[in-house]
Amino acid sequence: MAYEPPAKGRPFIAYEKKARAAAGPDGQTVRARPSVYVREHVGVKVSAYKVKTKATDDGPFRTGRVTFDAESVGLEHDFHGSVQADSKAAELLAEAFKNDLPVTVAIETTRRYKQNDSGEMISPLTPIHELRGIVGDSTRANAEITNRNCRNLVVAVNGVFTDELVSDPEEWESLRENRDGSLAPDGYAVFGGAIIPAANASSGNVDVSQQIRNELKKFFGSSTTAPAASARPGRPAQRAAHAAEAKPWEDWNTDGRFNHGSYRATAIRETYAQAHQMITSVGVDPYTDPAVVGTLAELILGMADRIQLGVYRKTDGSAIRSDRSHHEARAWIDFVVSHQPALAYTAEMTDPVSAEAVLARNAWASKVIATVGPLMDTVARVAETDRAVGPDGIPVVHPVLKSDAFDRFKILMGHKDVGLAGWPDRVFPLLTDRFGTHELDRIEVAHFLPALAEWEADPAAFLAAARASAAARQTAEAEPAATAA
Repeated sequence: MAYEPPAKGRPFIAYEKKARAAAGPDGQTVRARPSVYVREHVGVKVSAYKVKTKATDDGPFRTGRVTFDAESVGLEHDFHGSVQADSKAAELLAEAFKNDLPVTVAIETTRRYKQNDSGEMISPLTPIHELRGIVGDSTRANAEITNRNCRNLVVAVNGVFTDELVSDPEEWESLRENRDGSLAPDGYAVFGGAIIPAANASSGNVDVSQQIRNELKKFFGSSTTAPAASARPGRPAQRAAHAAEAKPWEDWNTDGRFNHGSYRATAIRETYAQAHQMITSVGVDPYTDPAVVGTLAELILGMADRIQLGVYRKTDGSAIRSDRSHHEARAWIDFVVSHQPALAYTAEMTDPVSAEAVLARNAWASKVIATVGPLMDTVARVAETDRAVGPDGIPVVHPVLKSDAFDRFKILMGHKDVGLAGWPDRVFPLLTDRFGTHELDRIEVAHFLPALAEWEADPAAFLAAARASAAARQTAEAEPAATAA
């Protein structure tokens, strides 16, 4: 098939065409299609092209190593990809390098079957962002972790796909907004860092009590069958005799059954109550379709998982829903959704199955996660006793995850509806009106991030506000001069 990317495409997550065996939601074996990170670039320059030869059991294998010029497409750091030498794609890239010609390319970051250093098998359910060492901003990978777990392959050059392509390009159009791996193409459902046939996922078209049982089974494993493969380590083997209830901090009773008096059970119940309240607050009756509560509750839990892992910078761990930090993440989610209009949950998001609602819900979740994570980091900064103080004696409050906050603001400044990249002074009046200063490192992150989310949701309104503040400043400065004249 011919390939034509959007002129200004953003990175997204697709899925491998070839499925691999994995333990499914109930412990059964399913065919999972692992996630893939896709980048597309139009008119990018090739700054280097080299051929490397590696000895294999089948003889020497030649690989073309390509370096792309970041500046030619408005990025900060050069990026790389590999292509099979002597292929048509390699020929095009070598010619582009020799003659300084721009090319249109697609690059896939795909998982290795085993880690380079340890030789440990990489699960098809591990999210590709985790394998890239992502914490927060999905465009900022850890190069060392990425090289250990992944390969960067050039899979399309000037409209033609290469043999290295592993995902299904026919699904790309429906996945271009899939920034965090929470969207699946028709017929599939997201499971971990992969997708599985939708028939393997719980349909949710059942009464409330059954919906809750289905959700609990997915989180904890069935209470009537052997422990699920996804159960947390430390669960005792199940036995027929019932034991006394374990302590609240223990997820399992000694007989292997789930401890309904545990902090983990409380976390699930609190999340269902939170989802119920959010749905009710937008005028939707949660009992018209029992799946609406379960769908939102599962999403909130997943959001809190990612926030918890992010604030602890855990790139290879698992979320612990019984910990207080998970409770705090859910409380922060509730806070920003309740108090920031740009992050409000809406009635249009409540439908558990419609494509429009899924897209809206996932976009909302991504923005909330990007806001809550830095806010939780701010708590740790505020708790520090040795805060930095500026020369004027005022504490210097650095926006937490500076790379995230600053880079998001930089991207906003360069948005096509804003067009102020390289002209920060044009927004100084707006920043001063809003925060009392235009110096970003003096703006408290708790105030900056809500405004940033609001501006990102409507870049044109951001530009209009910046112009209005600048005009008001000019008028105010002109008035004294006119009076003196």
